[in-house]
Formats: sequence, structure tokens, C-alpha cells
Amino acid sequence: MQKKVLVPLADGFEMLEALSIVDVFRRAGAHVDLAAIGDTLQVTSSHSVPVIADRKLFDCAKEAYDLIVLPGGIPGAENLKNSSVLAELLKKQNSENKLYGAICASPAVVLEHHGLLDGKKATCHPSFIEQLKTRTNVGERVVFDKNCVTSRGAGTSIEFGLELVGILLGEDKKKEVAKGMAIDCP
Repeated sequence: MQKKVLVPLADGFEMLEALSIVDVFRRAGAHVDLAAIGDTLQVTSSHSVPVIADRKLFDCAKEAYDLIVLPGGIPGAENLKNSSVLAELLKKQNSENKLYGAICASPAVVLEHHGLLDGKKATCHPSFIEQLKTRTNVGERVVFDKNCVTSRGAGTSIEFGLELVGILLGEDKKKEVAKGMAIDCP
């Protein structure tokens, strides 16, 4: 059965983080919904690049996803934090012990804010470390704890995406995708 992944986008998102996750999962054969928070499908990145999402987040609210993963970027992460639809989707994902993740500012700005890092180790962009309650793993590039995966930023985005593929689709699929991208994968 094809796995379903939701990548929400809000104005001010970090393009490299969002699109590398989408790219890695689509290479792996997963169904990915790139979902815009707001009234239009066009979302503008933190570097003023317009991106057209597949759907509006509101239209995804009643669907079940195997993974919800948040890109960072400022003010993107703050805009994600302020979405009540996204907050409910993430809380449901956590209560059902389903996988969710965030990179860059989003672990601190979104997940921590909504209590989704309680009892979990995490990392984030160095500029946001002070916002994390638990800081034991902040130096790590990617942290996987229970049903939550976090990563540091744009420079770790492909590694983050591959780690998520390994968790959701297995190590063989992770290695296959990495090989196709000319990435050495242990």
C-alpha cells in the first residue's frame, strides 16, 4: 500500500527543506500532498520564490497520513504554528502514535509550542535551541525519538528526508533512493 505524506507550506517557508523532502519521498514512490495553508495554492518561500501547492491544507484535514512533516523558515514556521487546522492534524497524528517530523525552526516554533515534543528528544536550527525544553540532542543532525523526527536545517534536509524514508518505507528503499541521488548511505 502506498504511503501518504503531508508537507504543509506557509508563506515564508524554507524552500530547500520543503522541496527536498517532497523530492525524496516522490522518488521513493510515496504519495505526497504539498498543502498550502491559506486561501490560495500559491505559497511564497522565505527567499521570495512562488511555489504552487497540490492542495489547500483545509482540504486535507479529514485524511489520514502516515507522516506529516514540516519545513522550517521564518516566518514560515510561525505561520505554520498559527494554523489551527495543522495543530489539530499534528495532535491527532501524535495521539495515534503516527510519524511526524520537523526541520529547522519548526521543531521549536511549531512542535514545542503545541506540546508535541513533550517527553521526546529533538534538535532544531541552532538559532532556536533556547526554545526547546529538552536540549540533550541539539547537536545531532537528525533525531528520531518515538514517533517524532527532527533535524537542524537546510544543510541536513536531504539526510532528514532519507531518514524519514528509511523509517516509513524501510532501509532498502532509503538506500535505493540515496543511490539514485548519488549519496553514500551507510
